[in-house]
Amino acid sequence: MECDNYRDISLLNTAYKIFSKILLKRLLPYVDENIGSYQCDFRKGKSTIDQLSIIGQIIEKRYEYRQNIWQLFIDFKKRKLIKLVKLCMENTQYTVRVDNTMSTPFTVDTGLKKWKNSTEKTFYALLKFLNSKTLSRRSKMRLYVSVIRPTLTYGCEAWTTTVTTEKRLRTFENRIWRKICGTVFDTNVGCWRRRFNRELQEIMNLSPVTSFIKGQTIQWLGRILRREENDHVRVAFEWKPKGKRPRGHSRKRWIDGVAEDLKEMGIEDWRVIAQDREKWRDIVVTAKTLRESLKSYKHRTSITGWTKVMSTTCMTINHLIWRYWNSSTTTTVTGTNCYASTSCPLIKVDNVTGFPQCWPA
Repeated sequence: MECDNYRDISLLNTAYKIFSKILLKRLLPYVDENIGSYQCDFRKGKSTIDQLSIIGQIIEKRYEYRQNIWQLFIDFKKRKLIKLVKLCMENTQYTVRVDNTMSTPFTVDTGLKKWKNSTEKTFYALLKFLNSKTLSRRSKMRLYVSVIRPTLTYGCEAWTTTVTTEKRLRTFENRIWRKICGTVFDTNVGCWRRRFNRELQEIMNLSPVTSFIKGQTIQWLGRILRREENDHVRVAFEWKPKGKRPRGHSRKRWIDGVAEDLKEMGIEDWRVIAQDREKWRDIVVTAKTLRESLKSYKHRTSITGWTKVMSTTCMTINHLIWRYWNSSTTTTVTGTNCYASTSCPLIKVDNVTGFPQCWPA
């Protein structure tokens, strides 16, 4: 799934496409008999997630029992032929001949991919779309759901996420959401500011990327449990290495994270429920639409409570400073709000609003 292996899609005749489809349907029954179950790409009912899951389970369990593992990677790409074609096509000039007249030499970039700095160009092009004022917010949201989030979460079914990983994913998602929603003018401060996470959640009306990943992992667990017992993915999932685990707490496993998410939803006998596709589909939809997990909510609530305590303390300190300076200097009174003088050495004055950077009385 490398971008370097991408080839341009050529425009074909409609009759040729129909003929290719008919030929493919006739060849598939014979091809499936000769191809082993180890081949998962471009096959019905299989995908590259199968291979990622198998590799992840083997590495995870071998590491849990502190056993060695060796991996062999084979590059099936015809590197020599591709290099020869690139040498013939790159930095080449063309001319057009009409009768005996030759045109001036020119270069052709159509159909030739410039792979250098392609990632950076794509990233900046994406930012251009997100910052564009001509595109509506709805179009930007569709761009995020259809392009950005699938790219970010590719292969997430086999991920073993931790708190640090989820925090990084949420940080990246909030940055993209802020690009889509833009800034807001705060009338209390009198200047533009970034939107808070709560405001982004209300505007986007989407579940966080962490909930989407949890739904994908739960969905993949159901597919594994419904596979045949001799399937490679099922064998890797049920396999247990021989030997004893070393002393100490082991690293978090993939099944531990999925079982924990299901337990938060009140599901204990997930091996039995996974055999029912309809019930399991409802569980997956519920997991994807959850705003936050219970653990994250408790953690955020504790942080919010501590923030409120600190804010109250700062307000009290600022009020005492104002009372102290009010006894010896002039103050400006507007209605019921009192502000300290601009000559106060203990309080800094905002150059934009003209108000001191402290809480009013």
